[in-house]
Amino acid sequence: MVPATATDLPRLKVQAKFFFEGDTKFYLQGVTYGPFRPSATDGPNLPSPERVAQDFGLMRELGINVVRVYHTPPRWFLDLAQNYRLRVMVTIPWHKRVLFIDDRKALSTIQQNVALAAQANAGHPSMLGFFIDNEIPPDLVRWYGVRRMEEFLNSLVRIVKKNDPTALAAYANFPPTEYLLPSEVDFYSYNVYLHRKKDLVNYLGRLQNLAGDKPLVLSEFGMDTIRHSEEEQAQLLTEHVTTVFESGLAGTFIFSWTDEWFTDGVDVTDWAFGIVTKERRPKLSYQALQPLFKNPERPLYHRLVPKTKLPMVSVVVCSYNGARTLRDCLNSLQKLHYPNYEIIFVDDGSKDDTQEIMRDFPRVRNIVQVNKGLSVARNVGIAAAKGSVVAFTDSDCMVDCDWLYFLVHALLSADFAAVGGPNISPPATDWIQATVGAAPGSPSHVLLTDTIAEHVPGCNMAYHKWVLEELGGFDPAYRKAGDDVDVCWRLMQLGYVIGFSPAAVVWHYRRFEVRTYFSQQLGYGEAEAMLRYKHLQYFGATGTAIWHGNVYTQARTDSFFSRPIIYHGIFGTGLFQCIYPKRYSPFAALLSSLEWLAVTLFIFFLSIPLAWLRLIPLIMFGLTLMVGLGYMAQARIEAKFDTIPARLLLLYLAIMQPWRRAWARYFTWLQGKRTPPAVIATKEQSPHLAVSWVAAGHLAFWSETGLERSHLLVTTEQMLEEEGWKFSLDTGWTNWDMHIFASRWWNLRLRSMTEIYPHGRRLTRVGNFMNVSTFSSLVIGLLLTFSLVTMLTRTSTSLYVLGVVSILALLWFIHGLRLRRRLSELVEVAAIRAGLQPLGQVKRSGRE
Repeated sequence: MVPATATDLPRLKVQAKFFFEGDTKFYLQGVTYGPFRPSATDGPNLPSPERVAQDFGLMRELGINVVRVYHTPPRWFLDLAQNYRLRVMVTIPWHKRVLFIDDRKALSTIQQNVALAAQANAGHPSMLGFFIDNEIPPDLVRWYGVRRMEEFLNSLVRIVKKNDPTALAAYANFPPTEYLLPSEVDFYSYNVYLHRKKDLVNYLGRLQNLAGDKPLVLSEFGMDTIRHSEEEQAQLLTEHVTTVFESGLAGTFIFSWTDEWFTDGVDVTDWAFGIVTKERRPKLSYQALQPLFKNPERPLYHRLVPKTKLPMVSVVVCSYNGARTLRDCLNSLQKLHYPNYEIIFVDDGSKDDTQEIMRDFPRVRNIVQVNKGLSVARNVGIAAAKGSVVAFTDSDCMVDCDWLYFLVHALLSADFAAVGGPNISPPATDWIQATVGAAPGSPSHVLLTDTIAEHVPGCNMAYHKWVLEELGGFDPAYRKAGDDVDVCWRLMQLGYVIGFSPAAVVWHYRRFEVRTYFSQQLGYGEAEAMLRYKHLQYFGATGTAIWHGNVYTQARTDSFFSRPIIYHGIFGTGLFQCIYPKRYSPFAALLSSLEWLAVTLFIFFLSIPLAWLRLIPLIMFGLTLMVGLGYMAQARIEAKFDTIPARLLLLYLAIMQPWRRAWARYFTWLQGKRTPPAVIATKEQSPHLAVSWVAAGHLAFWSETGLERSHLLVTTEQMLEEEGWKFSLDTGWTNWDMHIFASRWWNLRLRSMTEIYPHGRRLTRVGNFMNVSTFSSLVIGLLLTFSLVTMLTRTSTSLYVLGVVSILALLWFIHGLRLRRRLSELVEVAAIRAGLQPLGQVKRSGRE
């Protein structure tokens, strides 16, 4: 084969989870090459140029586009690779596995080797980049500790970038040290030899989550054809390549190109991992891989999945005044590598130039409605959808060209009702946008396992249409945010499972300004308060969501207060030494909360007359500042915008974000759902027993025909709906059946049980418990504070203040008793409707 001159071979760049050649996605389809017996004339560890040219020709016929070598190659090797449009990834060899960090001479030698390797061919078009090392022994990493080793590897990356700025840098890791994740590498890479597909799929899902928003590459994988047949090798490598790309990796390196192999001063003759023999005869795996590797510029789904197996998808984009980024969004959607999809745009009453932009997109179905909120707009899109799968993204997002393929593949790969993917910030245009993009509070996915999600963000999710129809669509109450969380929780409550595809990437413009960022956080706080009305079991006392899974954000800062756990195996000999990230530290969450700030301010004001208290609020605020500093130090800001002003702004955002969000959450909750006074004041007209204030807390109902509490609960729910009460139902995670938002001051909770007696007779008991509202808690706290300050000042008005507070407390409690009595009357009417007989007051048998 005569090579074609390839002068137009640009350096690859990284964008989120993939590599790009210009604007075209580039999958690494690589092989390892050598090492070979050194030759005095042809350079270290390489065959002759004629043999290399023969190898490169066969590689191009196969579809290989990247070659991994284990020594720094001479210039002629790279020139030859350039002619064949091959890129070269160089593994920089270390010669000693000693305690090098403590050995200045060894440390200096390593650093010099890296610098010389980067300088040798700096800027060459065929040079892809460098593996700064390969498989550091796990006991050596364990000796120095993860942090110290990661920082050392980061220092080597900086040496590469200093000497060849556009070359990529990575570390070739392996399962015994999977937890070693240097932050400054361009992509993460692992040598993995797992021959069972199920094991490989599961492990790749794990590695994808460890890699976060960076590309993941397998740097070695293969099978020996001495211990296995060529047929087995061909089957395994075909399955491996398919699995790698279906799992959303950015590429793989087959180990190795040829059976010719020289290491540690000897020719290796008892292993044969090559896909060609020493004589360059292609094995069966060569022919098996060719259909998958050939024409790598073709879209991924063309090479892996027949078009007929992919269902039609309706992509729904809902927008209100989103013109600023709408054009980028629709342009990206029209470039999707998917054979059968439609785009539905729902304009929710925009007042900007959205409709002017839409004139440039005649292929997009354009639906315009008056402003009704995000959930209604999504439901309109669902109703208009022709596809059996409905996918959603937002007008401030740009999708990857294979986004839809990866969503659909994940959705169909298991018994999933829905699936989502990550959302990543695109390159910023200025330092403020870059800093805001790195700030906390961005839309995030929450994972229960490596492939099963508890929540996927609304800007990147897909559902079977029949699932959305069964749910009744999105709840119209959520006009700005929270709709996606509500749907995910409702799906899980019905027993459905939500999947996650780390390769289904969307680029999500966070916010361009600090003002709009805080506006977004206020909206999220309001949504959390609204979700709390409907899903009480998912929220703590302060109104913050309690997730059962791990929250994955662009800035992973949990290690500042809660470092992950690493399983090394007995005596550090585990084959897979796994990392187990802990959830975000509750201690850190407390120190950055609005409640902590309120207590800090309270003690500060107390310290004005009480000098001995003055140090305490300073210490408390200092702890809050530590949380902000921890976030500021660990969050990643784009390198060109990473300045001192940017870091200081990030500190400010990290401190203020939880306060702003909690402020909106509290005020929405305090002003929010409660039963109208007219409903409570209206007495039950149907016949029922007169319930005393004492008996209202514990009711009992008898049935001679086997009717149990389920009949009573259904009828009670119907009556609450008919009369206009505001309430929430148990979803399986609480010890109550119904939570009634009775008034601003009190909530009520019903809890029931049925006693079983002979001959089909049943006794159903109902507990009606008073529950202090958040508003009451706040007022009580303020009154107690005021009373305490008054007593400490020892003024003549102290007794009057205590008297007034006591009277108010009594009236408050009487109000709660009246509410409970009113609800008990409703429950008795419901019981009579259901066919149960009220028994009046019954002796209490349980404790609240």
